[in-house]
Amino acid sequence: MFPFKMVWRNLMNRKLQSAVTIIIVCVGVALAQGVMLLSDGMKEGMKRTSEPYGMLVGSKGSSTQLVMNTIFLSDTPLGNLEYSFFESLRKDPRVVQAVPFSMGDNYKGFRIIGTNANLFDMRGKPSDPPFLHLKEGRAFEQPFEVVLGSETARQAHLKLGQSFIASHGAIAGHGEEEQHTQKPYTVVGVLAKTSSSADLGIYTPLESYWLSHDHTESSAQNMEEEHEEGHEEEQGVTAILVKPDSYLHLFELYQEINQGKEAQAVFPGKVMAEWFDLIGSGEKVLQWISYAVLGMAGLSIMLSLFGSMLERKRTVAILRAIGASKKTILVSVFLETFVLILIGTLLGVVSGYGIAMALTSFLSDVQGIGIVPVFQFKLYAVVFGVCFIGLIGSLIPALSSYRTEVSKYLNSV
Repeated sequence: MFPFKMVWRNLMNRKLQSAVTIIIVCVGVALAQGVMLLSDGMKEGMKRTSEPYGMLVGSKGSSTQLVMNTIFLSDTPLGNLEYSFFESLRKDPRVVQAVPFSMGDNYKGFRIIGTNANLFDMRGKPSDPPFLHLKEGRAFEQPFEVVLGSETARQAHLKLGQSFIASHGAIAGHGEEEQHTQKPYTVVGVLAKTSSSADLGIYTPLESYWLSHDHTESSAQNMEEEHEEGHEEEQGVTAILVKPDSYLHLFELYQEINQGKEAQAVFPGKVMAEWFDLIGSGEKVLQWISYAVLGMAGLSIMLSLFGSMLERKRTVAILRAIGASKKTILVSVFLETFVLILIGTLLGVVSGYGIAMALTSFLSDVQGIGIVPVFQFKLYAVVFGVCFIGLIGSLIPALSSYRTEVSKYLNSV
């Protein structure tokens, strides 16, 4: 127990130096861990969010904008496709599912998406359960009935049976004069949480979107007649989720649509792979910064212990004179290093996880991207790396104390 008592006494005699060393280790570990947790968690969350969207079709333009707008409910919507284009895809024998999306209105910043009942049958794989399912209430059946995402219901404080007035535009704050006051929306259902951007949506029949933009309330009863008379071209959809019956037909449709002049087809997974490349560049920069901080932590430990050994040469000599072996002195130096690293690492792990969870909650509220921080092997590698750096850094002061000449320091005044 002698080395432990000596280690604790030495650390207490150098509280400021010890605290600074612990803080540096803590910052290095927290930064490295936070970057890894958020990067991996965000990638996994984005993959999970886009999984039900096999191929997206929208107006010609930016593929990134199409994916961001349709899947992640952000960015400005592209121009509309004619409804007749959606109908041609829906009736194509190669297509087993076509889900339309019409966007352009919001309620307190939450996107209102005009769609159809196929929305509730979206699946990542045929064997998977539906991606969206109701937590309470029922699916929409009539125009101006809405189903809320779980986060929309929570953050907007909306419940079943309540009504609200939508505002024109994808962004909140356009003013009362741009509200669609002719017909309020009524909440009939709330979706279960998916930990995706879908949690931030408001879903309603396509007719709601069309009526609020192109028709008066009195024309609602004539909507079905207008479609039968061939007036679909007056309406539009912002994007279409298309799921063909085979991979062969998937690529056939992809090529046909992109070769045409009317629309573009994109694979969200391909677009996100490009995003991950960009994210990876920034991630590497942050990781190298964290590694530099960890290197500083090792240097700080070495300098702290070396300075301590210089100050305690006489104390070491006295300990040797009363029977303490060189091995005991050497072990005490390594124990000091271990204690500093252990405290700093534990604080860093807790801090890094806490920071990751706080940012996760923020991103979930703002973007609906579910990020689940999960410890991975490389996180343990970082912790072992810190320990290795610190122990290597302690070799110089440890050897210095090991070689202390007892007679020289006992005879000094």
